[in-house]
Amino acid sequence: MIYHLPTVRSNRQGFECLGELAKATKGLFADRLELDMSRVSFLDANMAAPLGAVLTRATDEFNIVEIVAVPRGVERVLCKNEFLTGFGYDSLEDTNNTTMPFRRLRLRDEGAFEKYIHWEMSGKGIPKMSKRASWIFKKKVFEVYQNAVVHSESELGVFVCGQFFPQQHRLDFTLADAGIGIRDAVRRYFNDSRIGSVPALKWALKPYHTTKRGPHPGGLGLDFLQRFARLNGGKIQIASRFGFYEFHDGNETFAKMATDFPGTAVTIEINTRDDSVYYLESEINANDLFKP
Repeated sequence: MIYHLPTVRSNRQGFECLGELAKATKGLFADRLELDMSRVSFLDANMAAPLGAVLTRATDEFNIVEIVAVPRGVERVLCKNEFLTGFGYDSLEDTNNTTMPFRRLRLRDEGAFEKYIHWEMSGKGIPKMSKRASWIFKKKVFEVYQNAVVHSESELGVFVCGQFFPQQHRLDFTLADAGIGIRDAVRRYFNDSRIGSVPALKWALKPYHTTKRGPHPGGLGLDFLQRFARLNGGKIQIASRFGFYEFHDGNETFAKMATDFPGTAVTIEINTRDDSVYYLESEINANDLFKP
């Protein structure tokens, strides 16, 4: 089977493109998938995470996946972040330290993900933070990973990738799984198969709403990151099944996608032009602000 992948941006249309790929390859078994990228004029590097999730679904069905006709510019980026090295391409050294490499993590690789966040986000334009604020920020990103592990039931693991765009003053990081998606998790929780992707996403994003049962409830863990995005001028995106969510410029947008993106992907975009210094409210002593 030959499939021509179009340009893939980090937006709703980009996830719809990957949904089309997932749909086209859904019934493929013990066959060959040739992913032709000759029509890809640009691919946001962080989108390698959800693309990897879709292609891993295909390889899990005993299919051989080959990626061919990659435009030179796209190939350089995807070799630097090591996405293409899993498909027989040589890696390229990232001398500018702009990539957060593509990684596939097993569900119990929590320690590996913590190290990934600590090392790969450093030196990529994240605004200055106090030691405690930085720790909480990374902890909340880690919670997004934990929720993918707990809620997705993704036997294929979790996929991560990111890219620092110095000239565009942004750092984009995406975490994707190949699981059941938020819609199916919410349907099971309420025992109601009529719940759609967008209503499920709206429910899951409310504080303290979680499909996890037991004495330690969770949630998507995005409240802190949303507050940071509001102050920083950044962005958060979630794509899951037919549901798409975006938080940007203080506004929330929910939309139904034209295609089914299997699993869930969370993108965090940081505005690296931000020269603020971030502290936790609990660290600020009002008396200190008025010392002569």
